[in-house]
Amino acid sequence: MSESIEIRIRGQAFKLKSQGSGEYVRELAQYVNDVMAQMSQGSQAASNERTAIMAALRIADDFLQHRRLVTLQTETANEKISNLIAQSDQLLKG
Repeated sequence: MSESIEIRIRGQAFKLKSQGSGEYVRELAQYVNDVMAQMSQGSQAASNERTAIMAALRIADDFLQHRRLVTLQTETANEKISNLIAQSDQLLKG
């Protein structure tokens, strides 16, 4: 069941329908709002569109960096597991 949730980003209200919890959607909105505020700091002349694009790039960068980190950690864990399996096989073979 989708829930209707109202959020505010940069003072503008948005009504969203989400399968997720309202708390999670509000957390997402707060994150976007915070990043947009960071992007507009020191640049009062920046348009909302430019600020939104810069925020989207920053959020995409955060996402891709985290995804790369998870991929690296998964590969490292898989290597360690393979090594442990190989060692266990050697010990069992005697």
